[in-house]
Amino acid sequence: MTKTMGERLRLLRTSHGVSLSELSRRSGVGKGTISELEHDLRGARLDTLFALTTALDAPLGALMPDRDSADDPHVSGTSVTAALLDRWNLEPVSVEIYRATVTEEVQESVPHASGVQETVTVIHGRVLVGPADGGLELGAGESHRYAGDVPHRFSALGGPAQIVLVMHYPTTSTGTGTEEGHDHHDR
Repeated sequence: MTKTMGERLRLLRTSHGVSLSELSRRSGVGKGTISELEHDLRGARLDTLFALTTALDAPLGALMPDRDSADDPHVSGTSVTAALLDRWNLEPVSVEIYRATVTEEVQESVPHASGVQETVTVIHGRVLVGPADGGLELGAGESHRYAGDVPHRFSALGGPAQIVLVMHYPTTSTGTGTEEGHDHHDR
């Protein structure tokens, strides 16, 4: 049976030997909010899930529903709505691929775990992505890889845009949430 996001969060937290209070301290997410998430009493925003997984040194996909789950596969932030497409454990990195829609509102993302890289490829529209102190404008067919372990941002330019987001996590972290058995793809 597929685990809910709350069950995944509780399992991830307890497998790391972290209390609710400690996870709250590390992530900046309220203890009551974490408890409600673990009991599936509320949904989580993208920034909240990133804060929790970063505090647990795990990839975002550790909390995302499986592709065959009945749960809604989308998670949203200020500007980004994303769905996990696939994930692989490819030593020395774990890779997660998301399809996302980006709106014109600016989404400021806090740093993820040390060594995390992000690659954005624009499918349709134009976006501004990259480090919060700069970023790069991209159009359809263009890609940009940047450090995800520093403050960064997303926003569409001139209307909503469709992107593919590839998250590259160093496997020196837990690697939780990766799936075994996938063929190795180009890095």
